[in-house]
Amino acid sequence: MSKQKMTKDIIPEDFTLFLAFVDAIPVIFFGLSMIKIGMLFNSFLFLAGAILCFVGGAGKVLWKIIVVLYKKNIWFLFVQMRILMPAGFILMLLSLFIDYQKINLNSIIQKIVSFPSCIFFLLGLAGMILMFIFAKKLDSSDVKANWIEQLTNGISQICIFIGIVLMK
Repeated sequence: MSKQKMTKDIIPEDFTLFLAFVDAIPVIFFGLSMIKIGMLFNSFLFLAGAILCFVGGAGKVLWKIIVVLYKKNIWFLFVQMRILMPAGFILMLLSLFIDYQKINLNSIIQKIVSFPSCIFFLLGLAGMILMFIFAKKLDSSDVKANWIEQLTNGISQICIFIGIVLMK
């Protein structure tokens, strides 16, 4: 699975509708996690960033569905995630600095490292580190690479969500 650069002319042949639906799992769990955090953190910037990230992920799911059903590569739907995700994460990070008075950092750290939340956060973090490695090493047009990425991302997002839910 050597790295091949996806281009607007490549239409992945082996993608399935099931793969596209599996791709929706991390998007859904990321969205649920951001709703839970957003309820605690009441920040417009954080919410705006979370929405951008969610829309970026949903756009990528839509891209896969179109590839499977219509055998078309709607290039904007593929590349939009490279714009929306970083912009969303930057807004979310900015909200931590701008709305810092709403954050009790000691309380948050205690909740993150509490058991059993810490186990799920560590698993989620390990998965996110793997996702960065996969982005550099795997061929984004290869179906096997996509399965590896989506299963890793899905498990990671589910673990992070569980960690958030279990925070005491």
